[in-house]
Amino acid sequence: MMEKPQIFQYWQRFFSDLFLGTFKRLFLYSLAGLVVGIITLFAFKLTMIEELDWDGWIKTLVLLSSLLWYGGFGVLHALFFALAKIMEKKFIEAVHGLHDLLDLFTREVIVRIPRFNKNTPREEMEKQFDNIGKDFQNKLRLKGVTGWISSIIFWIILKALKILFLDSVAEELLRNPSDQITSSDIEHAVRRVGVEIILAPITDTLVLLQIANGILMLLTFSIPFAIFWLT
Repeated sequence: MMEKPQIFQYWQRFFSDLFLGTFKRLFLYSLAGLVVGIITLFAFKLTMIEELDWDGWIKTLVLLSSLLWYGGFGVLHALFFALAKIMEKKFIEAVHGLHDLLDLFTREVIVRIPRFNKNTPREEMEKQFDNIGKDFQNKLRLKGVTGWISSIIFWIILKALKILFLDSVAEELLRNPSDQITSSDIEHAVRRVGVEIILAPITDTLVLLQIANGILMLLTFSIPFAIFWLT
């Protein structure tokens, strides 16, 4: 297990190196999104625009607006897909760091709740875990555009670790017959959470986000068709 300063440095490096070597993938996904947008634009032109008895300049204006719409949203949704895939890969690489982070947060929750026992409300444990996570995130100083993306990633990490803490680690610790929870008890409880278990809530969240992104992409691409079809 790493000590707190080492864990902090580990996650600082993790987020600073998060997008290194990924620009090629982001470019390729953006290009693919743009191509999908242009293909959809041609379909929109053939099925909607050419059927209308409008002046040529109006059709040109509508096509230019549609190009911005489909091209922009195509690239945006493709970038989201790319980021989700990158995050999934990075999380798999950082699984040991996730274990240490869960261990650290567990220890600090117990410190903040001196009488940690079976009567401790779940809401109190959840509140303290959230506060510890926010304090840790503030110390990371995630700023700028990449900082904003990193903040979203860290939010996903916190949500996943909180579920693991409440449903696995805390329950394991509360089974301890002793009144005192030792450092080895915490380490044992955290280590019982396997690699697959610790990654599952994170990867599940990423899958749900990708599904939501796909649905949103279909909706945004269908809006121009719906507008012209209704008119």
